[in-house]
Amino acid sequence: MTRASAFGFAVPAALLVAGFVFAAGHLRHALLVYLASWLFLLGAVLGSMALLMIHTLTGGAWGVRLGHELRAAIRLIPYTALAVIPLLLGMHTLFPWLRQHVPVDDPYLYHQQWYLNTAGLVGRTLVVFALWIGMAYGLIRRRTINQRFAAAGLIVMLLTVTIAAVDWVMSLVPYWHSTDIGLLLFTSQLLIAFALAVLVRLVRSAPSARAPSRTLRDFGNLLLVMVMGWAYVSFIDYLTAWIAEQPHETAWYVPRLLTDWWWLGVALACMGFGIPFFTLLLGKAKASWRALCAIAALSLFAQWINLVWLVLPSASVHGVALAWTDPLICIGLLGLGALGYRVRLSGRAREDEA
Repeated sequence: MTRASAFGFAVPAALLVAGFVFAAGHLRHALLVYLASWLFLLGAVLGSMALLMIHTLTGGAWGVRLGHELRAAIRLIPYTALAVIPLLLGMHTLFPWLRQHVPVDDPYLYHQQWYLNTAGLVGRTLVVFALWIGMAYGLIRRRTINQRFAAAGLIVMLLTVTIAAVDWVMSLVPYWHSTDIGLLLFTSQLLIAFALAVLVRLVRSAPSARAPSRTLRDFGNLLLVMVMGWAYVSFIDYLTAWIAEQPHETAWYVPRLLTDWWWLGVALACMGFGIPFFTLLLGKAKASWRALCAIAALSLFAQWINLVWLVLPSASVHGVALAWTDPLICIGLLGLGALGYRVRLSGRAREDEA
């Protein structure tokens, strides 16, 4: 590692450390901001794994074009495994069901203790990461991925993502449950990974080597499908909660819709669905390099907002509560991930040339 690259990693690492040092008075909020950023980084890795396995089963020029970018993202799995350590160390601050002052006579929490406990959280996290690392190793080392491996891997992926979603998102509000939470996070991960791969591919390609219009249309069509898939699952989750109108359902949506967090939901709906959907319906936009870059970048930003919206209102139930240390934590963690991704991209390029 050169001095320049070492300095590049030192800057976001210093920002991350500073963010937590100055957040000593509101540590839970800092951990929630860190959790949202970690879920975004994890989404890029797991979504890339899922896309490679989907391409193995379906084929298509899009997977060949984006293979380099997807495999580089998968190589970030050690970063995400290391990045979960601060969350495990701070889990007693992060989760309400692990705090000392939780009433022991609460029957709802009592009946969940068999699952929501320290040993269970650590054990499940270790197991899912062991499975993810094993699948990542198989996807990276094999030039040709076996279809049976891909089919089984997608099943395991959806199950393990559901476990992670329950542990790291749904349990932040232990009185709320949703059967869609795993699929909601999974569709978000697919969108994050695909938008990132498309954006990096288009930006890095030289004008003479840019994808033909047919491939650009494939990128646009698939991006539209993933936007619609994520939006559909999100809407269905809200619709079922609205129809049921039960306390354990509304406990999740009340702080997000009846406090000043609502504006973030509106922004998410516009940037995550409205603008990409109506733009990608246009044939010219699908074949435009600039339009696809803009929509991919917007989709990435929208999914980061989506994860913030999933995580932060669980603690700030009376309205938006932000801190000046939040950008330090976000830029620090995501900056480390971006630099790691760049290093992996360069490494993959050298391997391909060799």
